[in-house]
Amino acid sequence: MSKQTIITGQRVAVHSALTIAILITCLLSAVCGMPVMGNTASSKMMTVNVPIADLRAQPRTTAQPAIHDPEEETQLLYGERVRLLTTKDAWGFIEAIEQPEYTHHKRWEGYPGWIPLSTLVPWPPAYTPNIVVTEKWASTWSDTLAPTPSRFALGTRLRATTMTGPRWKVALLDGASVWVSRQDVRSLKTLRGLPTHERRQLVLRSVQLFMADPYYWGGRSPHTTEAAGQVFGVDCSGLVNLAYRSAGIDIPRDAHEQYLRARRTTTLQPADLIFLSECGHPATIVHVMLYAGDGRIIEGPGTGLAVRRITLEERFGRPLDALKPGTVVNGQTVYFGAYLP
Repeated sequence: MSKQTIITGQRVAVHSALTIAILITCLLSAVCGMPVMGNTASSKMMTVNVPIADLRAQPRTTAQPAIHDPEEETQLLYGERVRLLTTKDAWGFIEAIEQPEYTHHKRWEGYPGWIPLSTLVPWPPAYTPNIVVTEKWASTWSDTLAPTPSRFALGTRLRATTMTGPRWKVALLDGASVWVSRQDVRSLKTLRGLPTHERRQLVLRSVQLFMADPYYWGGRSPHTTEAAGQVFGVDCSGLVNLAYRSAGIDIPRDAHEQYLRARRTTTLQPADLIFLSECGHPATIVHVMLYAGDGRIIEGPGTGLAVRRITLEERFGRPLDALKPGTVVNGQTVYFGAYLP
């Protein structure tokens, strides 16, 4: 997904400890007529306290399934840090600082948008994540090994306090704790110390978990039918972002920004990225695909479709050896990018 397409025409209250800071921010917002972006003096660090939270373009409405919903900006995972800038009724205007974005205001910032205040709690500075969920959903258990309602999505970063045995103990943001299966998570330190070829394989493994999941504009979550009243799914760049995040690698959220920060390459290795420009506008990236090796790609193709694996020849009408950076296919320019050596 690239919000650049929108710009070009294609496209309950907070805790009492925050009240003074929020009121100041609201006054500034009223004077200026818009949210105060990036003003750390009048902002507050918060974090997401639900498994998946929707970030909306306006402080209204809820996410809608099976349609192209232009007000859906992105989704945030449990524990993602945000900067709360201002409030309006039951909504907070934030920067999602773990999702770097450039297009909205032509500068690098946390992804901007509106989020229900009920999904946020103050960020506890001592809460330092050290593991990441590597399965689509990680179930949890209490100290008595009874199942709990909490589940965490792939890419969610958590703080483990015990990392031995078949279950690891995880500290939650509210001070409680649960246990997760060791098979559902990996240590971030271990991931970041792996050889490059192993990290590439981990990216590919994660993206394959999404096969046949529905495409959802602004989506950044594994599909599930177990949570009523919320929309789950991925768009093209949300899929890529989560696959890399679950391997301990931070990349931007949208396709255009992923292209801006990727290393240019002329040859593709498994887990590298293929970008497509807007038709007739080669400098504007609107789609990203992940190269799976053997002449195949995995992508979230668009609304109404599902994550799929397809050959480059089926996708572009030519094999890999005939597809080079700068090639124009049906008016769209092709580029290659990499985040791993």
